Amino acid sequence: MTIIHKQVALEEAEAGMVLSDNVLDAQGQVLLSKGVALTEHTIAALARHDIAWLRIEMGEMTAEEEAVQRAYYSERIERLFRNQDDSPATATLHRYIRKYRLGEEAP
Repeated sequence: MTIIHKQVALEEAEAGMVLSDNVLDAQGQVLLSKGVALTEHTIAALARHDIAWLRIEMGEMTAEEEAVQRAYYSERIERLFRNQDDSPATATLHRYIRKYRLGEEAP
């Protein structure tokens, strides 16, 4: 299953929310790890480090939602490449985008 994420302003963060990404300071040091549940204390500490935004887990997609998203990305990719030439560079870019968005292995 795919996790649904939401970007939340620190002022809107609440205790109990779970981080979907590591939180880094300005020097790139990890302040909080992915998967940590926020507390009032951690929210206050993030404010002291000038963290403005957090990526929060919002739940999991259902199989149906995943299928709809996958179909949307597939259709969008094909539309973007509909009038492209058959050059090796274009073919490589197409494969990499499909791999990134759809998880398909590049042949």
